[in-house]
Amino acid sequence: MTDKRQLKRLHIGSYITLKALENMLDSKSIPSLLKDNVESARLGGFGASDSSNELFVFEANFKQATEILKEFLSQTL
Repeated sequence: MTDKRQLKRLHIGSYITLKALENMLDSKSIPSLLKDNVESARLGGFGASDSSNELFVFEANFKQATEILKEFLSQTL
């Protein structure tokens, strides 16, 4: 049995793209966590690619979040 409170990675991308997606998820009341790997790397004294940030959602919301991601990507591409 899986824990529905577990976080699952939804998408990897730039901070700006993920922030827009995070706002879209938030408008649908889906909580998310944006992991800013670029800022973490900077604070650690080394570099990272701008497209290495990650957006996570709870496993319970993953299916709905995936549908929103598809909609988001179709609008941005």
